[in-house]
Amino acid sequence: MTPRPLPGTPGPRLQAIWEALDEREREAFERHLLQDTAAEDLVWILSRFGHRVSASTIRTYRRRLRQEATDS
Repeated sequence: MTPRPLPGTPGPRLQAIWEALDEREREAFERHLLQDTAAEDLVWILSRFGHRVSASTIRTYRRRLRQEATDS
């Protein structure tokens, strides 16, 4: 089953992580990604489970989401 997409336009790194997670993990990841968990904390947690992503990638994704919300 194909997972529902992340909101907005995630880059390939975040998209790959999203697709590698099971549904329960996606729910937790989405909650932290879209709320106020520090990008550096997410990087640390994801790296513990073998998912490599930079804090700047997370911050860029969040910034794009905010811009898309204000453009709507």
